[in-house]
Amino acid sequence: MTHSLYHSSVHPFPSMARPTVAPQRPNYTARRLLAAVFMVVVLTLAVGILVLLAGLGGRPASASQAEPAITQSSGVHVARAGDSLWSIAQANHGAVGLDRYVDALIRLNGGTAIQVGQAIRLP
Repeated sequence: MTHSLYHSSVHPFPSMARPTVAPQRPNYTARRLLAAVFMVVVLTLAVGILVLLAGLGGRPASASQAEPAITQSSGVHVARAGDSLWSIAQANHGAVGLDRYVDALIRLNGGTAIQVGQAIRLP
């Protein structure tokens, strides 16, 4: 049998003694908190990018900002030889855009075909 000269709690060379440290368990609460903060940041960035791409920061579509509609029939033009809806629109469109005026002419007169002597309703 061998006996030790030192008690088990006393080491002959203290600098060589291994400290007895309890094994550390991972801190799951801190990890979960960090993951939650990360997810909130990612979701906030994703929503911000979607808002920018969708253009939700633009002007609202309200009636006060819309262009006024073309007024109903303000006159009639009798078609002559060589007339087209474009030539009639160029002569009568005023402040309204030419393409919008031609579209209104087509709607009012039921199509694009016109004949000499036809009464073309003007918007």
